[in-house]
Amino acid sequence: MKYFRDLWKITTAYLVGSFALIQFANIALPYFEVEAILGLNSDLFMRLLFIGLPIGLPIVLVVGYVLNKKGVIPKISIDEVNRIEGGSYKQKIAVIPFTNLNKDDDGAFLVDGIVEDLITEFSMIKEIEILSRQSCFDYREKKYSLNEFKKDFGIDYVVSGSIRVINERIRISVELSELNEGKVLWANKYDRVKEDIFDIQDEIVRKITISLIGEIELSSLERAKRKPTENMNSYECLLKGKELHHKFTKEDNQESIRVLDQSIKADSNNSQAYAWKACALGQAYGRGYRQDTDNLMIEIMNNINKAVELNNNDFEAHRMLAEVHLSLHDFDKALDHGSKAYQLNPNDPRVSSVYGEILIRTDNISEGINHLEKAYELDPIPQGQSTSDRRIYALLTGYYFSNNIEKCKDLINKVVELDFKSWLLSYDIYTKNNIEINDNWFTKGLEKFKNVDIKLEIDRFHLNNSVLQSELEKTAKKIFIA
Repeated sequence: MKYFRDLWKITTAYLVGSFALIQFANIALPYFEVEAILGLNSDLFMRLLFIGLPIGLPIVLVVGYVLNKKGVIPKISIDEVNRIEGGSYKQKIAVIPFTNLNKDDDGAFLVDGIVEDLITEFSMIKEIEILSRQSCFDYREKKYSLNEFKKDFGIDYVVSGSIRVINERIRISVELSELNEGKVLWANKYDRVKEDIFDIQDEIVRKITISLIGEIELSSLERAKRKPTENMNSYECLLKGKELHHKFTKEDNQESIRVLDQSIKADSNNSQAYAWKACALGQAYGRGYRQDTDNLMIEIMNNINKAVELNNNDFEAHRMLAEVHLSLHDFDKALDHGSKAYQLNPNDPRVSSVYGEILIRTDNISEGINHLEKAYELDPIPQGQSTSDRRIYALLTGYYFSNNIEKCKDLINKVVELDFKSWLLSYDIYTKNNIEINDNWFTKGLEKFKNVDIKLEIDRFHLNNSVLQSELEKTAKKIFIA
């Protein structure tokens, strides 16, 4: 494969050189006495040039092959090939949980919060690919070995380290390792006051990025307004609120909102505290932790809008706004905020997921599927879930829109807990393609969904196509009547 790539480079260079030679000859020949020097007139010389250059290509390729075999042509690394060919391959890194040297549960949220912030920082760099927070923290929860981790997730590099907090000082040791050969590419130690944590994070991200891909324009990080707060108390409450939010229980959700309110009280300009409070409120809404749904939705929107008002570069706020507008069927606003979130953070699987969901509903099906596949690859089991069903539901919807029956057949059989949308869309695409349904999923769905409110459930598909919505309602009614 590599040799053919080298041949393609030789061919490209030869064709470019030939074109330049023809252009030069066409301009220069009238100014020289070609017939007197070579015994050829200009027209004959050009004809010979057009005949000779194509004949010369296979000769050059043969010579290139011989020189390549003898090692005269220098070898080009895969990384160099990828950079030459437009960077089609991105280095994939994981930031695994740092060791908490204090060994206390109270300080663990700070250690994990700093690691999560590092993951977010790397996810904003378009030139690399970062493993999701959930998958990174699985390294600790599932007690992976590095070799198992590398194999399961296709990791090229890993960032690891340790943190010790002593009163108002923080000590961080961090290193970047290349997994194929086990080499440490970069390492450093920091002994600073807590308030320097953002400067430390900046330096870690900068140094590691340079080690991986060389100097890059820091504008690509969209970091001008990254710091959420200069108030350390507000920052620590923000980290604790995020950690509680990730536990997904009703009690932890309530405590998360309380702690995020403390973060806002300590610094009313902390945009991320408002964004994460909106996320926690959204979790309460989606999981039925609170019954005052109308007031809850108003509270969610107020916090998201406040986050955007304080920092229009907060990708979390734009991601949440995209989800809210999608649920309200305001597809133009959903697309606007989804696109903004993706521009700010192209590697966050939650961003890729919601952006993909919006794209497949706004006539960008192929691009949307690509984003949904990326979310599935980076974060197959989203936070708070025990299976990949949510990723599969979204992908199946995309492939339904593209009428890809084979993909839909494969995905519906991977679902662990059947949902109404996947069941109905699968039935519809099977029947439209005249394929008999012999799988158990259909029979299970008949029993599971026989009492659903069809109109309400299909409205929750967020189809952006009234004709299709009406057709699916009729199809569902026919199924259960039959």
